[in-house]
Amino acid sequence: MINNSPSKLYPTSLDLTNCDKEPIHIIGKIQNHGVLIACRIDDKVVSRVSENSLFIFDKSPEKILESNINQVITEDVLTDILVQFQKKTTAYKEAVINNKNVTIIAHQSNQEYILEFEINTITLDPLAYQIRLSEIVSEINSISNLEERCDQAALLIKEYFEYDRVMIYQFDDKWNGSIIAEQREQHLESWLGLQYPASDIPQQARKLFLKQGVRIINDVSSKPENILSLQKDADTNLLDLSKSELRAVSPIHIEYLSNMNVGATLTAAIVYNDTLWGLIACHHYSPKYINYYQRLSCKFLTQILATSIQLSNTDTILEKVQKSSFIRNKLIDQINVKKNIIEGLSNYDYKINDLVDATGAVVSIDNEMVTMGNCPSKENILNLIRHIRKLTNDDLYHTTNLVNDYPGSAAYKDIASGVLCLFISKTKDDALLWFKPEIIQTVHWAGNPDKRTFVDENQRISPRKSFEKWTTQQIGTSKIWRDHEISAAVELHKNILNIIIEKYEEVKNLNDKLKIAYDELESFSYSVSHDLRAPLRGIDGFAHIIKEEYYESLDDFAKSSIQTIISSVDKMNLLIDDILEYSGLGRKPMQSRTFSMIKVIEELLVTLQPIYPKVKVEPNTELPDIYGDRSIIILLIKNLLENAMKYSSKEMAPLVEIGCKDNHTYFVKDNGIGFDMKHQGKIFGVFNRLVNQEYKGSGIGLAIAKRVVEKHKGKIWVESKIGEGSIFYFKLATNEN
Repeated sequence: MINNSPSKLYPTSLDLTNCDKEPIHIIGKIQNHGVLIACRIDDKVVSRVSENSLFIFDKSPEKILESNINQVITEDVLTDILVQFQKKTTAYKEAVINNKNVTIIAHQSNQEYILEFEINTITLDPLAYQIRLSEIVSEINSISNLEERCDQAALLIKEYFEYDRVMIYQFDDKWNGSIIAEQREQHLESWLGLQYPASDIPQQARKLFLKQGVRIINDVSSKPENILSLQKDADTNLLDLSKSELRAVSPIHIEYLSNMNVGATLTAAIVYNDTLWGLIACHHYSPKYINYYQRLSCKFLTQILATSIQLSNTDTILEKVQKSSFIRNKLIDQINVKKNIIEGLSNYDYKINDLVDATGAVVSIDNEMVTMGNCPSKENILNLIRHIRKLTNDDLYHTTNLVNDYPGSAAYKDIASGVLCLFISKTKDDALLWFKPEIIQTVHWAGNPDKRTFVDENQRISPRKSFEKWTTQQIGTSKIWRDHEISAAVELHKNILNIIIEKYEEVKNLNDKLKIAYDELESFSYSVSHDLRAPLRGIDGFAHIIKEEYYESLDDFAKSSIQTIISSVDKMNLLIDDILEYSGLGRKPMQSRTFSMIKVIEELLVTLQPIYPKVKVEPNTELPDIYGDRSIIILLIKNLLENAMKYSSKEMAPLVEIGCKDNHTYFVKDNGIGFDMKHQGKIFGVFNRLVNQEYKGSGIGLAIAKRVVEKHKGKIWVESKIGEGSIFYFKLATNEN
């Protein structure tokens, strides 16, 4: 049963609304300059044949289908093709079929061998052919400049294959194509410099160029030939023609070429780093066929051109990579010497904006920002960083048209249309940024880019008919970010992260050592202070015995000495008490609860008021309860209250107020001697006293107060003026919870 119906998977209605999804690799038709036959691999039975089999064979399609392939070509020809398959994916063989010199091109598709038969209509002298081919290769490779090399390649290909127009067409990052080289017949209008929209060569066509390499359309106006098959179900008629030399052309593309009055084409893919860099596009304004060997030569020449482009670009890129690597190493050296990332990247011989081709750069770390070169305002940069953070979850972001992603940047597009951003932190807005300015470009399109289609009388959307030069201005766009620039920035980013990690580990190790030393010192101070009690009690006891038993018999100097010993013992006892309290704070586990501040103050005043009887203490009777460890919060209140009473005790009307404001911010206020606020950094230090011996004290009281607050993850601070008193504030984080 012969099936000649098209697959249901191929769209029956095609226009520019769906051409980018057109499955042209299963089009089910071939061009009419050859014949296609497919046979099953397992039994060699012919499973498909094109309708035009009589073009080469003396048998109709119906007679060829379901016969053995050996009845179509001789066994020795098939054997030679199968031997070639053992070494490569495509085979070819010369043969005489039905008194015609034929080239057979074969490849495998799924479980079938695909054989394509083309008549050799052109006879070439092999020796002269090879000599000329070698000359062309030498001529292309002898030129170092890319534009000149492409011009020469276009000239040589035109001379060699004799097409009316030969163009070299380069894609940009959005798959728009520009004609960068052209050779043409003199009567033809030049298209050099014109740009074509990406829609002219859809993505599925670009993928096929990568697979096939060279493609001809021998007659744009010819009718394609259907491929007949044995399958009963039309949906199984899916012959993959991706590698086919004869594959028919999309109706949309035929219409496009017809609108340009083109009669035949040859297109060769220029592949660079496994990517379609561009095309060699040859146009002829009447039907034109070149045979398989000429197409192989074209493929070879295109590969030579691609290789020379790659080598030229590689040399340029290597030079730039070496330069950026040198600068990056210098930047890292500067960071390591200065122990500061921002300074290392901005303040010395090499700066971060030297790393890439940028006109401005920014380093923003820990709320500190440094700009270099031409940059937006710092406020705009902060807003930009926050917006980029919303655009991507990656560390890296780059664009050549920032306005598209962030309309708010239009005000500074002249200096920052291109942005490269690398985030240093996942949680903070720390980042490195580079800027490229807007480059206003004049673009010459082949036809109006805003009218790439027209609607015919049947309301069908078709390719545009006009290819007259149309000029537009491209605004809001910068130069592109080259791969080597992005790589250089990414490597610097990695180096900085490594430095941060190393510093973190270094600080962590130091903190661990400090904690051990701190614990040991705390334990030591506790032990020493405790052990001093016994000898001190002995000194105190014997001093009092001498005073009681022998005081009257001593001279004045001895009496004074005994009194000094007793006074010094009192001071020593006070110091030991405070040291024990201070060191004991770190050893005691927290036991938090809610309790009354008023009651704590009342308890403390029982012992403090007799010491400072003239001082009036006025606690706010509506003080809110406090949450924390009562046993050590008492030390906090005691030291603040005693401090206030002590330093106001010699005033005419000494007054201490205790209150609370702004939601659990407690304060102790006095009208005493006060101090200069330039010393506020020392006031909470151990053994720091800002007064002379007129006022008793160990210099540890406020350090104890601060430590109690810190254990409760709170904050303590002071406001003071000389002669006007002081106000000590504290707020406990645990109290808020």
